[in-house]
Formats: sequence, structure tokens, C-alpha cells
Amino acid sequence: MTDIKTFFEQSEGKWFTQRTRYNLAHQKVENGQAELTVELLNWDHQDIVNLCQSASQPQPDKTFTELGGVKVSWEANQEKGSNLIAVIPEDETLQKGRFIQNFVHDDKAPSVGQFVVGVDEALTLSSEPQPNCLIKERLWFAHPNLRLRTVWQEQQNGHQGWVMFYSEIRRLNS
Repeated sequence: MTDIKTFFEQSEGKWFTQRTRYNLAHQKVENGQAELTVELLNWDHQDIVNLCQSASQPQPDKTFTELGGVKVSWEANQEKGSNLIAVIPEDETLQKGRFIQNFVHDDKAPSVGQFVVGVDEALTLSSEPQPNCLIKERLWFAHPNLRLRTVWQEQQNGHQGWVMFYSEIRRLNS
């Protein structure tokens, strides 16, 4: 069965991503493309240490895994950005626990959420980055070089604000 370490190891590398975002309230559709890079970071990497400290969360436990998290960088239409994700597994199965996420060079406080790797080997991330606002993200592999992702926002009253679908194709070295 896949765990968080295996899932991120499968995700490491460069990806071409296509995104469709649908704003339900305004019935507006946006499409975009980007280059995505996923880098694994050990539990003692300074970025992971700093992220855990800024969120007042304990550092990932090296007795479970050397993996501390990932750095995801993207480039689209001359815009660049990145975010850090630290994972804090609940136990040695590495299938559920907490995660901390922060966009690099963003003044907002990091968000803390829950992760679960299901029996279907899909990773689900749930967080509440703002009061009364839940963000859920589900990622899975259709093929080792094809990753799919859905992200949606729900308000506390049950209304959805937007949904997104991504298809990500691994860039292979020639």
C-alpha cells in the first residue's frame, strides 16, 4: 500500500500541467498551463524546520521517515511561485497525519491540515486556510507519468466557491 513518502517519491521531478478552474458563483471558466517541479526535502532541511516553527508545529519525526516534505515550484506565463509542504505522519504507516503548507514569499501564516493516503492510493489533503472555508485536494496517479488532481473550496454553509481539475504529465529526459 502506498504511503505519503512513496506518493511524494513518485511525484518528484518535472511536470507539464494543464488546469481548468470553474468559479461556481460567477459561472466562469479559466484554463491555464504551467511547468511544475516537485523536490523532496528531508526532515532536517532548513526550509522544513522553519516552516514547522512558523506554524508552531513539531518537526516531522525522523524515526518514521527521512522525508520532511516537498517544495513545489511552478512557472506559467512569466510568473513564478513555489510552496512548501511539511508532512507530520501520525504513525509508522505514513498513511495519515498533519501537513503544513506555506507559499514562499507570502506574508500569510502557514495553513495546517490533515492528509490521508487511501486504500485507492490517492492522497487527500484537507485544510481550513481561512475561517469557515475548507479546501480539499485529491491527487492520484492514472499512470506513473500521469498524475491527476482535483481541488475544491467549500464554505461552512455547504456552498462551493470553485473547483479545479489538473492533469500533470511527467517530463521525461531525452
